[in-house]
Amino acid sequence: MISPNLATLPADLLLEVTSCLSSRTDILNLALSSKHLFASICPVLYAHVHLGTAEQCQRTLSMLRSRPNVARHVQKLYIRFSSGSSGFMADINGIAISVLLRDLAPKLDALHTFIWDASEIPQCDDMWFALRVSCPRLRTLGTCYGSVMPSQRSHLLEFKNLRGFSLTLKYGYYTHHADDFQDALPFDGHLWDMLIQRSPNLEELHVLGGPLILDGTVHPLCNARWPLLHSLTLGDIVLDWSSGPGPMSAKRPFIAFLEAHQHLRSFRTSRTALSPHVLPSLDPSALPNLTHFAGSLEHLQALAPSHPQITHLAIEEPLIIRDLAPLLVAGVLQSLRSLTELRISFVFHSSYESGSLVRNLVGACPGLTTLEITCARRSSFKVDTLAKSVSALPRLRHLRLTLVPPAKGESLRVCASQIAHTIPRLQSFTLTFIPASLPLSLTPVNFGLYDESGNYVVRTDEHGFPHSLSCTERRPVLRLPFTLPSIPIPIAVPLLSFYSFASPRPRERKMKTQHFLMDLRPGTPTRGGLGLILECSTAGDEVRVLTVLVALSGLALWGFFA
Repeated sequence: MISPNLATLPADLLLEVTSCLSSRTDILNLALSSKHLFASICPVLYAHVHLGTAEQCQRTLSMLRSRPNVARHVQKLYIRFSSGSSGFMADINGIAISVLLRDLAPKLDALHTFIWDASEIPQCDDMWFALRVSCPRLRTLGTCYGSVMPSQRSHLLEFKNLRGFSLTLKYGYYTHHADDFQDALPFDGHLWDMLIQRSPNLEELHVLGGPLILDGTVHPLCNARWPLLHSLTLGDIVLDWSSGPGPMSAKRPFIAFLEAHQHLRSFRTSRTALSPHVLPSLDPSALPNLTHFAGSLEHLQALAPSHPQITHLAIEEPLIIRDLAPLLVAGVLQSLRSLTELRISFVFHSSYESGSLVRNLVGACPGLTTLEITCARRSSFKVDTLAKSVSALPRLRHLRLTLVPPAKGESLRVCASQIAHTIPRLQSFTLTFIPASLPLSLTPVNFGLYDESGNYVVRTDEHGFPHSLSCTERRPVLRLPFTLPSIPIPIAVPLLSFYSFASPRPRERKMKTQHFLMDLRPGTPTRGGLGLILECSTAGDEVRVLTVLVALSGLALWGFFA
């Protein structure tokens, strides 16, 4: 009898097998086992390409350009990298990557989503022309505003029949155009003409900010009507300067916009775009299909009574914890009887009995399957105590914790083991330790400004009990525990990609990633030797001190007898 061979399976069965793998690393390892498997699994492996650094962008895009048989499977392409220079035209990375994309576009036959999320707009504007002409399925675009605004003759404005569009504002925009008005930026007006006039079937719109409008005017967005719009995100964008609704006042233009879009399912807003005090004027029957909402607690207080069908909630503004805050939050959440996912952030300025806070959340939302909690400024939770409180949620499957660790707390791995043992029903969880000095604007964590972070996937036995964790931990690369003095050296150094020292822009740190499998069964030997020396915990600190003392004693004895 011939033994079964995975490579002999038909391509459609191989795709079904691949769909059962949750980790992209496992999919990659399976594809690399043979040329036949790679050719069969390539459509799944390269369907969504997310590039996060300039080096990764250049290497991957160059590979795709030289291998059209792989590039033709790319359906979603996400480009994100830090600028190589503080100046627009001196950004070497941006120029090289946009030129690579221009040359690669004719090979991206299946591309339907493209997101450019760099620090500046593409320096090679012909990239947009190549994407529009060469990618007939491209219907979702994303771009950004940086220190330089696009020209009103930009090829980006030539797209039509878009289904999705996103706009992100970068640091350079706020330093150069924060006080500009919309009528002074011709590109912005032309952009809205493209979205409103030439994209009548728009389904998703994500605008994280924009230029100011003159007093007494209304933003073009308020006059738009997209019958198929189901997802809307609005950041710091002023929509109108009208006064608040009074007994005899007319309805605000943006309120009328919301009432006209009955198919809206996902809505994320800010105080700038929508003031909470105008929400009571919204018709209670409006937004009947709303299930995903993100905004402030005041927004939620106005929406929750008439929209109990919300299932996914994100309270964007960190809540300052005081005596009545837990009761206030729990009272609002209790009216959302269908809530299954919650993201919430807290800020602790003093010591607080945090157990009651978590118990109030658990009692108000018993049906949660996904919970994300961020606690900033002070060490407020012990991970084991928090895990015991959260274990009362019977349907919880995914957990994300971001918090300031205690001064002498357990290591990341020990905390992960505690969570897995305390909440055995979890399928995956993430644990991130952040510094107490992290600004509120960077909470939840952005730019890699965390002490250490880990993603954990729980593996269970045939009885459903966890026996191991598939771990991915990230830490900043090893740094010296002290700062070297700045010594001027008269050497001619070319001006490369360095930010200005006076710039308040946060800089991304290089992270070290480690993948391993942690056994949770009792009797598993603990780490020792070099692993214990490198471990970030109280035991690791003691072993490092002991190692230094032993080394100094050995040097002293060697000097004495030499």
